[in-house]
Amino acid sequence: MEAPRKRASAAAGVLLVFAAAAVPGFAEEGDVARAAAFSSSQNQAVEPVSLAEQYLSRLAKKSRHNRNLAGGTTMGLGALGIAGGLAIASEEDVWSAWEGGSLALMGGVFVVTGGVALVLKSPAERAYDKIRPLDDPGQRQRACADALADLSKKGRKNRILGGAIMGAMAIGLAVASDEDNGGAALLSALIFGAPAVYLLAVKSLPEKTYQAYLEESRVKSSPGLILGFGPRGGFRVGLSLDF
Repeated sequence: MEAPRKRASAAAGVLLVFAAAAVPGFAEEGDVARAAAFSSSQNQAVEPVSLAEQYLSRLAKKSRHNRNLAGGTTMGLGALGIAGGLAIASEEDVWSAWEGGSLALMGGVFVVTGGVALVLKSPAERAYDKIRPLDDPGQRQRACADALADLSKKGRKNRILGGAIMGAMAIGLAVASDEDNGGAALLSALIFGAPAVYLLAVKSLPEKTYQAYLEESRVKSSPGLILGFGPRGGFRVGLSLDF
């Protein structure tokens, strides 16, 4: 009985580390209003002048912040996984060696993944880096607006795809549970199911940013007063409303 319990605890530990490491990646949604706090934290060759560029600049800086946070967190949890795996593997039985080695290997994968996240720029950062050298204000504005729309579409696609994959894994684990591994399987299903619900229900940061840009850039109707003389010499007063 001891070996199955240890296997279940080790498996749960691996899944917990995986879930905790994945949280910063899809918790990037944040509040778009908070993203503005990063608008002055980076030197730029040309300051944002259009509304679209302001939003793209904020999105790039918020994405950079989230990328660094996710990368650092993943590397830290990976290091804990390696340490825990080596500690389990030091016990003198075959199952402990296998479980500890698996956990240490998973930790190593997390360390590498976190390091890659710290090095590689996000799509929003790369998009803005391509636009910043443009000199023509009109071209920059159109390019920024197009980039926001494209990032929003990709963010929605990745969010739905990730939620569907994690949801399928949660359902598979729940169906595969039995009396021997029911607790561990249900815990694993919950670990994958909760992020799946979150991904499917909450819009990504690019989606929120593009939506906020559209709402602010939309031309609002405003009443206007028309004064003039009529065809018979009378004075006319009118109210106009542009849509």
